[in-house]
Amino acid sequence: MEVKFAQLSVQLRYCSPDQVRGCLELYRRYQSSGGEVPSIPRILVQKGFLLRARAELLLRHLIKGDPMPPEAPIGQTGAQAPVQPQASALPSPPPQSAPVDEKEEMIKGLGATVFRGEIKGYKILEVVGEGSMGVVYRAHQISMDRIVALKVLPPGKTKDQSFVESFLTEARNAGRLNHPNLIRVHEVGRWNDLYYYSMEYVEGVTLLDLMDEFEGGRLDAKRAINIFMQVAAALDHGFRMNIIHREIRPNSVMITEGDQAKLDGLGMTRDETTRFLEGENAYYVAPEQAKNGNVDTRSDIYCLGCTLYHALTGEPPFQGGGPKEILGRRLLADVPNPLDVNEEIPKDLAAVCIKMMSRDPGARFQTPTELNDAFKKILAASFQTGAQKPTTKGPKVLLATRPRVHASRRGAGANRRRRR
Repeated sequence: MEVKFAQLSVQLRYCSPDQVRGCLELYRRYQSSGGEVPSIPRILVQKGFLLRARAELLLRHLIKGDPMPPEAPIGQTGAQAPVQPQASALPSPPPQSAPVDEKEEMIKGLGATVFRGEIKGYKILEVVGEGSMGVVYRAHQISMDRIVALKVLPPGKTKDQSFVESFLTEARNAGRLNHPNLIRVHEVGRWNDLYYYSMEYVEGVTLLDLMDEFEGGRLDAKRAINIFMQVAAALDHGFRMNIIHREIRPNSVMITEGDQAKLDGLGMTRDETTRFLEGENAYYVAPEQAKNGNVDTRSDIYCLGCTLYHALTGEPPFQGGGPKEILGRRLLADVPNPLDVNEEIPKDLAAVCIKMMSRDPGARFQTPTELNDAFKKILAASFQTGAQKPTTKGPKVLLATRPRVHASRRGAGANRRRRR
């Protein structure tokens, strides 16, 4: 389906052949790296070659069988085109004998194994996502009579015994953490030849999905500060237990209905190598992770700074090319100023963001508590900002990187609410 999507995007003049060829080459490089594999739609959107609305139209056609989307007017190729499809332009899906699980179809397309039935005391209910550590399911834990998110390691990774031992150790360490802004790990175990761990199932959306609800993919400053203060508090809890995250990004933060932030994966990435530098992570990792792997809590502060930059501007810092090119810019280029992209950001908040992304760890905030003190000072300045309202958009279709989904899922009765 990835190649078919690329072909149709050229056929409908949504992208140029050169743009698609470059993205296909990047997609194949991700595949050969053995790490996370972004989808073709996501690569095209992230690189600015394709409007998100047009990507959604194409995916609805390919996944649900909707009628062929209209061609782009001549001269409106790429994501800079001023055309935005209205909700009425999205045709209703034709009647089907059985509903199509979009995520499951995409996951199968990436070669991952999808299980049915039960896995050692867990009844599998549905697929909710896929990432570098395996497929995530919404499951019923029979012994505790509760809904959990169950992540199952891909069979290919279980052949590496050192990886399995590291995974089991990391999962147990994560289980020791208990904080209101962390997604808790309940259990880690083995069933036949499969390794898995279960975790708290959170009803909400990823930070990236929340950003997508607003014009330009940007959060207003006050809301961003409130969310990022909670993530910093979660990092401080890990810091006090000598545990760091290593791959903070908009996908790893869940936001509940009441704007409570919950960080996923703390304690699950203690490996001292750079195995998490592929794919989407390249936009957020600290320079020292790319250079020598010597990381500490200041590395998490850098990742969080890149995530904050993305939340305030609608785009990640240091864009363009593959992971190696992005990491190269991070090592050599000046730290980007978010004010250059969004002039409405308060100057003191932009300064905090820049300090978080300092190339030298010694120039960053040294602890999450120090970072939160800076956030509190900005809030104390009482800048005026109203309640942020989502933009009016048509129905959203999944086009994210598979790791982006994690354990999120559309909830019944709430078009954009997701569960983990």
